[in-house]
Amino acid sequence: MAAGGTTIGSKGMMVAAKTITLTAIDLFSNQALIDEAWKEFKNRIGDFKYEALIGDRPPALNYRD
Repeated sequence: MAAGGTTIGSKGMMVAAKTITLTAIDLFSNQALIDEAWKEFKNRIGDFKYEALIGDRPPALNYRD
């Protein structure tokens, strides 16, 4: 936060924005990168199955009615 509102902070923000933008362009223009990323993601999570910590019961408070 020390660089906020200064020229070095603005320059750093522009470098970060350009880096993110160019990465997105690479991903959208190369389907093989997306396919490889999905394979790596699925390999890392393995056989993950979500289970709620509170079990299979209704919420304690009926805050939606």
